[in-house]
Amino acid sequence: MLISLPKVRGAYRYNISMSKMTWLNVGGQADVLFKPHDIDDLRYLIRNAELPISVIGATSNIIVRDSGIRGITVKLGKEFAYIKYKGNNSIVIGGAALLSNLAYFAGERQIGGLEFLAGIPGTVGGGIEMNAGAYGSDIASIMQSVKAISLEDGNIYEFSSREMGYFYRGHSLKGKWVFIEAEFKGVNSEYEIISKRLEEIIDKKNESQPTRGKTAGCIFKNPQNYQAWQLIDKSGCRGLNVGGAKISEKHCNFLLNCNNATASDLESLGNRVRDIVKDQFNVELEWEIRVIGNY
Repeated sequence: MLISLPKVRGAYRYNISMSKMTWLNVGGQADVLFKPHDIDDLRYLIRNAELPISVIGATSNIIVRDSGIRGITVKLGKEFAYIKYKGNNSIVIGGAALLSNLAYFAGERQIGGLEFLAGIPGTVGGGIEMNAGAYGSDIASIMQSVKAISLEDGNIYEFSSREMGYFYRGHSLKGKWVFIEAEFKGVNSEYEIISKRLEEIIDKKNESQPTRGKTAGCIFKNPQNYQAWQLIDKSGCRGLNVGGAKISEKHCNFLLNCNNATASDLESLGNRVRDIVKDQFNVELEWEIRVIGNY
């Protein structure tokens, strides 16, 4: 690739097929995939790169369009996946660590209140970005603070949960960020109680959601005063398909790649469901899955 990239310690990879990386197994090529060696490496890239920068996590909640991603795509690696017990029921964790690992780490130290994370796929950084939640709890309720690097100037900032301005499935920070570390706080509990709760959450997830096959998280956010899945179901969209993409019959707020779907199939199906729900109930469904890349 005849482009000029900053000299960094982390690894550049070129023309990477996103269909091999994403949970939904779709997407064109990313021009450049970059895994930074450490925080300073990432900051140097941001300050010196002339190409646009995107950020991905575990790819459990994204559709990458068939045209792929232009510029540099940053993915935090194992250097950002640490988990440390701070004391006083607090845990410090890197942005690349899995939310489910945080739940079990907390349980082993008899810290309750984080069990709901076991049912959420994805990384801490992604969870912070979208205020991920499940079973009546969300990131905002347990996060104390977060360290983030601005994609605009490469500086490190620290925000409290209040300063994040969290709302349902989102936050109020302006600009684009890489969430590199956070502190979470739970409450004293007993290991047996936490273990039982974790088991209940996983059982409930397996019973109610399509956990096998090529899928991702919920397609749409719940509109105010509604459940998205109920609107989809009542509009007759359960099991609806476009090309190789299908609305799950087990939980109709989930997309499935059933038969070599393209990203276009998945996005078109989601938009078709939105149109049908809008026509029948005059309710606008908003994507919870992130759709990234160029048309």
